[in-house]
Amino acid sequence: MGLLTTATTLLLLASSGHLVTADSAAAPAAIPRITSLTFSGPGCTRDPKHTGGLSDPTFSFSNFASSLPGTTKTLNCQAHLQASGASPGWQVAVTTNTVKGNVYLTPGTSLEYYTTVFFSQDAAKTGTVRGHIAANDKTVDQAVTLVSNTGANKVWSPCTGADGSIGILNVNFRTVLNGEGKAYFEALTENWDLEWRKC
Repeated sequence: MGLLTTATTLLLLASSGHLVTADSAAAPAAIPRITSLTFSGPGCTRDPKHTGGLSDPTFSFSNFASSLPGTTKTLNCQAHLQASGASPGWQVAVTTNTVKGNVYLTPGTSLEYYTTVFFSQDAAKTGTVRGHIAANDKTVDQAVTLVSNTGANKVWSPCTGADGSIGILNVNFRTVLNGEGKAYFEALTENWDLEWRKC
């Protein structure tokens, strides 16, 4: 498992404004449509819901809430997405994963969060981005936007063929609460930014 980047950005926001990133200059003439979306993991919703198409998908959580102390100090939710209909000869990669939620950390506790991306067709090519929030001398209690950037070592899909399939994209978001004290994290939504290239 390769570490994609340690330059994960944390934005502490009181509002729920959307993070805007630069769009890729290149894209296939036909953007594929999502044909299958399933979730696995104890932090996932039982009834998957998403808005937007493959170019800007946002997923809603319904039961991703971890606490410390307790038995839910670590949670994960992995999305498994298939899409077809892209123009042949293209690859896609996740460049940014943005998770919005709420965090409460008392001094001496911390939140670690991980985004892992891979395609089932070549699961050995797996990339993980790690982020960290710590409460040192005062309590942290606010809305957060956790932004994980994959950097130059992003994981690319198989090359699209005649059917325009991108393969099976897997994105796993996992959190761990650490320390002695009380801590809580709730994830509300997850959004991906994508990049295309010719292959």
